[in-house]
Amino acid sequence: MDAVVIGSINVDLVVRVRDMPGPGATVLAESARHQVGGKGANQAIAAARQGVRVRMIGAVGTDAFAPMLKHSLVRAGVDVSGVAEVPGPSGTALIFLEPSGQNRIVVVPGANAALAPESVERVLLSTEAPRETAVMVQNEIPRDAVMAAIRAAHHRGWRVVWNVAPPSEVPSGVLRGGDVIALNEVEAAWVTGREVSDERAAREAAEEMLARGAGLAIVTLGPKGVVAASARGTYHLAAWPVEVRDTTAAGDTWLGAFVAAWDGSEDVRKALRYATAAASLCVSRMGAADSIPARREVEAFLRSRPEGKFV
Repeated sequence: MDAVVIGSINVDLVVRVRDMPGPGATVLAESARHQVGGKGANQAIAAARQGVRVRMIGAVGTDAFAPMLKHSLVRAGVDVSGVAEVPGPSGTALIFLEPSGQNRIVVVPGANAALAPESVERVLLSTEAPRETAVMVQNEIPRDAVMAAIRAAHHRGWRVVWNVAPPSEVPSGVLRGGDVIALNEVEAAWVTGREVSDERAAREAAEEMLARGAGLAIVTLGPKGVVAASARGTYHLAAWPVEVRDTTAAGDTWLGAFVAAWDGSEDVRKALRYATAAASLCVSRMGAADSIPARREVEAFLRSRPEGKFV
């Protein structure tokens, strides 16, 4: 399996707080740390740790964080030959982490904003990879670059996996029958214009994404599991109960693991179980990229748990 990830590469500043400050208020944090992050980098690392050959296309700055960001990707087994260095700061994410494990994130694009559609298209069209390659894109880079990546992937006959995060418009016809669209409940609510807080609403949102052209639509629901819809049917898989310590990178882990486990066939249930297990391990650990499990850990987790129930 091969994957090309076009997306953001950020340095995360994670701040643990007991309570979120209200308007005009100041609170003391329990701790703070820097780590590699960004939806693109996290998904690339997640896929690579499952044994996928991954090439990253993105940009870092010329600041002190850039070498650390590239080294972290290389250490995970990601090819960074498509990562450019542009003048200025690298992307930054400010992550406020509550005791429940829930987070709130503010992203400063930095170098990610310099990722031009022309360069994305040129690199993708010149990339040597098999027809089964998955092209993973997210919305922490300019929208023109996202659309260019989708067009180039279609030109090469590759499957697109579009994580619509942060949420944006999903016009009909952008995706094709072999493509995947993935959203969490907040993003699905934004895209569809209606609340998505339970399984029924997630099914409706996923089926609407099919009507807009996707071949497979995924709505993740955190502790409530995941809903996936395709022409074969709509499935709901409950999440395994785990102690949640940090939800940062959980969605990215889920997607990277799903791409590693899904061969493009109509039956997605095995891949849904695998990805949900990977995300369960991720949220039980602290950190973003550091919390992403390796393939052997996910397989061990699945062996120790009863088979997930599909509805």
